[in-house]
Amino acid sequence: MLAKIKTIFHTLMAVVVILFFGGVWYHVSAEKEEKQAILLEKEVEEVVQTLEKINIHKRPNFERENNQTFINSVGACVNYIYNTTTDVIPVNFEVLLAQAALESGWGNSRFALEGKNLFGIRTYDLREPHMLPSNNPKKWGVRVYQHECDSVQHYIDILNSGGAYDKYRELRDNGVEDSLKYVETLGAYASDKNYFPKVKSIIKKLRTEYDIPQLN
Repeated sequence: MLAKIKTIFHTLMAVVVILFFGGVWYHVSAEKEEKQAILLEKEVEEVVQTLEKINIHKRPNFERENNQTFINSVGACVNYIYNTTTDVIPVNFEVLLAQAALESGWGNSRFALEGKNLFGIRTYDLREPHMLPSNNPKKWGVRVYQHECDSVQHYIDILNSGGAYDKYRELRDNGVEDSLKYVETLGAYASDKNYFPKVKSIIKKLRTEYDIPQLN
């Protein structure tokens, strides 16, 4: 992107020089000047569009004043990831929101506030940044991220590449849209026997009590 901007800038400078000195040392035909003007306009438009994209896709601020702002912030992270990551495959959005809400206590758990981890993602490499649960025998830790969107990205990567989620991806490949069916494929995500009902319950609340943000 920077290389493209540099190229466009150099082109603009070259055109300016030509137009400035053209009246003194060069005799440029009106037709050629018109073509250069059209080219210049297109180049400027590309620069503007590029700068707009950079501004639009800035990493969003993460807010959690209430459940709705938490939902909106998670949605902003998903949009940011889908628009700035190459070849990312979208995951089920309702399931993502429900798991984020459950795993992070709607963004207010210790791991979410201090470690910016919205999904309770663990690490067994204790050399990585992590936090320890109070009852943990120090065999694993809860991953720490620099930004909440990083944990969203990691969650998406896990579902897209983890061997335990082949059935999840199979449903997606078959075009299944029912979020509740995806929940049934998450057996490896948590040991809580009530995990499925909890996630499904939140999905139903999302549909009836909150505004789910649009992805673009």
